Amino acid sequence: MKHLKTTLLLLTLFILSHLLNAQSEGLKKIDFFIGEWSIESVDILPNGTYQKSKAKSIVKYILDGYAIQDDFLSLDKNNNIVFRGTSIRSYNPRTNKYQIVWIMPGYKGITDISAELKDGKLVSTGKGYDYQGDFLERFEYYDIKNDSYKFKMDRSYDNGKTWIENFGRFTATRIK
Repeated sequence: MKHLKTTLLLLTLFILSHLLNAQSEGLKKIDFFIGEWSIESVDILPNGTYQKSKAKSIVKYILDGYAIQDDFLSLDKNNNIVFRGTSIRSYNPRTNKYQIVWIMPGYKGITDISAELKDGKLVSTGKGYDYQGDFLERFEYYDIKNDSYKFKMDRSYDNGKTWIENFGRFTATRIK
């Protein structure tokens, strides 16, 4: 019986080690995010007009390298923070997809996101809610280079019947 317990313990440790290693390796595929970014954004307002703005993103590994946190800070003309959001990205080796949660502290809103790398893009879909109600999202990070990338997002508030295209889009340039 003692040998069986020891064998089961060693097997469990091996499986956990393998899963954690696979998770870490999956995150390395998107480590281009790690760093500090200056963002030039164009967002759609509730009245349908577009507004240019700037933001800053600080991205780092957390939880001993098994997740990535992205702090997104919208800035006013004087570089004061006017909005904060954060995402936590992890990799699920069983599905070969990234699981992401986006939250907006101080605002009503959260998004549950699934993403995967396709043709050099990080392609994502999600669902969540904000002050306008429940929504679906589809977005992608594209034109990914060492020192820049682009982002575009579409959103639907009617369960995918109609989409607000370019609900948000930006270009990020590496600062650090």
